[in-house]
Amino acid sequence: MFTWTKRKDRINRKKHGLFLSEVTDVFDDPYLIEFYDKVHSTAEEERYSCLGRWQDFMVLSVVFTERGGDIHLITAREATSKERRIYEDNYRKEAGGN
Repeated sequence: MFTWTKRKDRINRKKHGLFLSEVTDVFDDPYLIEFYDKVHSTAEEERYSCLGRWQDFMVLSVVFTERGGDIHLITAREATSKERRIYEDNYRKEAGGN
């Protein structure tokens, strides 16, 4: 299950043009890349970021944590060109292409 706060959902829409509530299917991407975020993690909360394709055309960067067994979304935005290259290189490798 996915959770987010209404406030962060509105802020994310204003800042990045995406509601957190609409990006959950990025986690269905079989080529999703997940990273542990040691910079923003604390003893109380571990944070992660991931890169994945959303709606078959856009690569997103999503920051999240786990809370009570749920994936709690913190922010989501379009991936930078560097992040997109990381995703596409991984996609080619995992999909068996060059």
